Amino acid sequence: MEKKLPGVVVNSYGAANFSLSLMMSLGMMYYSMFLTDVAGISPIDLGLIMLIGGTLDTASIFVSGSMIQKVRMRWGQFRSWFLFIPITTFIFFTLSFTNLPLSYNAKIWYLTAAYVIGHVSLNFAFNSHLGFISVLTTSVNERLRISVRNIQFGMASQIVFSLGIIPLLTFLKGSSPTMAYFYIVLLLGFFQMFGYWNLFHQTRGFEAKSTDKKQVPENKITLWEIVVQLITNRQLLLLLAADCMSQLTIFSMLNMAVYYLKYIAQNEIWMSTHSLFTSILSFVTALYAPYVINLLGKKKTYIASMAWGAAAYLLLRVFGMSSVYHFTIIICTGSLMLGVAGPMRQAMYMDTAEYGYYKSGKDASAFIMSMFTIPIKIASSLAVAVGGLGLDYIGYVANVEMTGEMAGKLMDIICYIPAGCCIIAILIISFYSLNDSNVAKIMEANKLKRAVAG
Repeated sequence: MEKKLPGVVVNSYGAANFSLSLMMSLGMMYYSMFLTDVAGISPIDLGLIMLIGGTLDTASIFVSGSMIQKVRMRWGQFRSWFLFIPITTFIFFTLSFTNLPLSYNAKIWYLTAAYVIGHVSLNFAFNSHLGFISVLTTSVNERLRISVRNIQFGMASQIVFSLGIIPLLTFLKGSSPTMAYFYIVLLLGFFQMFGYWNLFHQTRGFEAKSTDKKQVPENKITLWEIVVQLITNRQLLLLLAADCMSQLTIFSMLNMAVYYLKYIAQNEIWMSTHSLFTSILSFVTALYAPYVINLLGKKKTYIASMAWGAAAYLLLRVFGMSSVYHFTIIICTGSLMLGVAGPMRQAMYMDTAEYGYYKSGKDASAFIMSMFTIPIKIASSLAVAVGGLGLDYIGYVANVEMTGEMAGKLMDIICYIPAGCCIIAILIISFYSLNDSNVAKIMEANKLKRAVAG
């Protein structure tokens, strides 16, 4: 039986996600409103920025995944990227929240470029972070342990963001909204760097120098073989498609909640309380998620969580406009089961990587683990783009009070998009066939293959 990982390693792995999630929370919750209400970008151009930026950002995942798979640096295949890339991410993520005194067209292209470069840079460190799990352990239970702990730290970051960052941002916006966003992103960008540097330090020795210089025979894989494995790995493609829908559910709500509170509820300060309660519940959900997953299995848990989420968002459309209390309570109720799917996602992608190796005899785990990011990237970009197009469709004007009719149309956007995505995710994941039993057999066969190849 493989030795259990030290707690400091598991916690440092999660802490890197904690620091990154703090920075990304600002983008997920406030970037749309920063562009429309601070930078003065129209809703239709907001959609354009996110479609262009999101497309290039998503495309870069394939490049970063391929480079991580092929490039070897002295500190390891995955670990090396934790050292320098977070600096570039910090610089350009900060610039994407900077409202420079430029002409309107220049500002659009500047913000698009800053968004793309910042997120492309982030892909290298984030994808390496995901793939690093394959180096840390080959145990199914330990991989699930790391995956769950990673999510727990991510959920904890949401609590900190709610209690500390949102009130601080609200306070600073009273003096200057432009500088408020700049100061906050500067702080969170620095914290993101230190999270990855700590992981780099705590995991020294986990990637042996002998594998930094050259690949062992079984890991020699060409770019074409990577592409073939991607398009022929049916389980991976199904998981990617379902995840795009499930992540769009999450990001669309995160993106539009601030508009609900500002224009429908007219209680913008409630965002801190709303985010706190949803974050606490998400953290608690991550604690009991392993028990639900062990009871139902990954696939059934995925289906149950999406069904519960769809029902909650449809209920939100009926009662959500009554008060901020109804809005928050219904979303929290939806999170009771919807949030259970998150902690197992990373483990599910490792399952598809093992499946790909089992079928092809070629190890593309680094590249396949980078695919974990694609649904997140697609969903985060589409959430803002679709939200922007929706705002343009209903005739949204920044900082102008909404009529009752327009508020109802805004509520349609807020509720029906995530509910529909949950239903589509259920239909897709129904065709997914990997389970704990056949994955264990696959991993045992792969272990023998690696032993022979080594």
